[in-house]
Amino acid sequence: MNWLMEEIPFSIDLEQVFTKMYRDEPYAFWLDSSRFIEGLSRYSMMGGRPRQILSTVDGLTEWRHAEGEERFSEESPFATLRRVLEQQSAPKMDCPFPFVGGWVGYVGYECNRYVERVPIHRNDPTQAPEMFWMFVDQVLIYDHLEKKAVVSLLYEGDPVVAKRRVTAWIAKLRKIMQEPFHSPTVPEMTKGGQMGAFHSAVTPEEYRERIRKIKEYIGRGEIYQACYTYQWETDFSGDPYYLYTILRRVNPAPFSAYLRLGEWAVVSSSPERFLRMDEHRVVESRPIKGTRPRAKDMEEDRKLVRDLATHPKDRAENVMIVDLVRNDLGRVCETGSVCVPKLLQVESYATVHQLVSTVEGILPDGRSPVDVIEAAFPGGSMTGAPKIRAMEILFELEMGARGIYSGGLGYLDARGTFDLSMVIRTIVCHQGKAFFHVGGGIVADSDPDGEYQETLDKALALKKALSLANATKTVATHPG
Repeated sequence: MNWLMEEIPFSIDLEQVFTKMYRDEPYAFWLDSSRFIEGLSRYSMMGGRPRQILSTVDGLTEWRHAEGEERFSEESPFATLRRVLEQQSAPKMDCPFPFVGGWVGYVGYECNRYVERVPIHRNDPTQAPEMFWMFVDQVLIYDHLEKKAVVSLLYEGDPVVAKRRVTAWIAKLRKIMQEPFHSPTVPEMTKGGQMGAFHSAVTPEEYRERIRKIKEYIGRGEIYQACYTYQWETDFSGDPYYLYTILRRVNPAPFSAYLRLGEWAVVSSSPERFLRMDEHRVVESRPIKGTRPRAKDMEEDRKLVRDLATHPKDRAENVMIVDLVRNDLGRVCETGSVCVPKLLQVESYATVHQLVSTVEGILPDGRSPVDVIEAAFPGGSMTGAPKIRAMEILFELEMGARGIYSGGLGYLDARGTFDLSMVIRTIVCHQGKAFFHVGGGIVADSDPDGEYQETLDKALALKKALSLANATKTVATHPG
């Protein structure tokens, strides 16, 4: 498989392009650095019309081609994914862009059962596949630093035919950018008024009781930390893509994403990288543990940052997960290569401040990218320590499947690199409903009231976006 790349010789608006070109496609993606941070979220990518689809439902993986061919596998979906990646590789040529085409999708939390012997819930109300990937051979890539865009095409066969496809694609983009377009504005979105009706899977008292149970397990020495989560649900009959255009304004994040996957839509504004591997086989994870709400008053906001940066509980919680991630990467990375270049740094977003660390390692030659994903899955920041016992306790207390939430979402490049966000701050839309989870890491000195408030702080941006999308859907469902 070869690839061809060409720069777009005119300015583009990503929202305009996606709305006009991909919005109505049954399968499409936008991996969107809606909050540009140099060195972290430099690029945005979008595309659709996949050539192949790989999905796992209750242990059975289907591999479907656009031409109609279907194959099924009962082996671990990680093993199937590993095999598929080996068959769909492209040459490793010099290129500054991290994704030139390949697989886009997610691995959901319940795929943990293919990694460890742990029980799982099967009552995910979203009914989404456990794992879903689509192979895309045409990608538009935008460089937020250089303010330029390119189109990339994976192809087999005649390079002249490939060149014609790229030329036609750029001509279509030029036409799109010449058409009138009106994106939603903040004044439009603030007409929504009050928050909508949201149903929580637990009452505040049930939440506090489960936190107390986790602290009992900690007191008995069975675990040091567990990330307890719960689900919110609301009616949503609007357009998931319009919801995404609101969320990327309300809560811009470095790992934002919109996936249209047939009857499902995934609307995400994740601040956290689960796992990445670059062209030098350097693996990076950026676990987040420790959260404070943003304050309207600037001085109060600075106090919250200082409190988060120095609070013993938050620092201990973060360091525990860093040790867990180091252990996970150490299972597959070169001996002595795992390190922590950044520890306990505060990052600020629209509604919260968060405490972030960075863990790195080097994957040796002969190891597949899927090997390191499998070794680190599920992410330590969303499970606990020790990981297996924490997952068993979470199964006992959460009472429901997490689904896509707290899995990994992003791309697997045809040249062997990958980048996956942690699926948090993420809404799944399906059959007139919208679902999202929130949670937090619980340690020995966690305060149940404070932990519950933290989950409400994390839910705020998602609730606001859903309320605004529901309130304005009749007048702004089809911008442009």
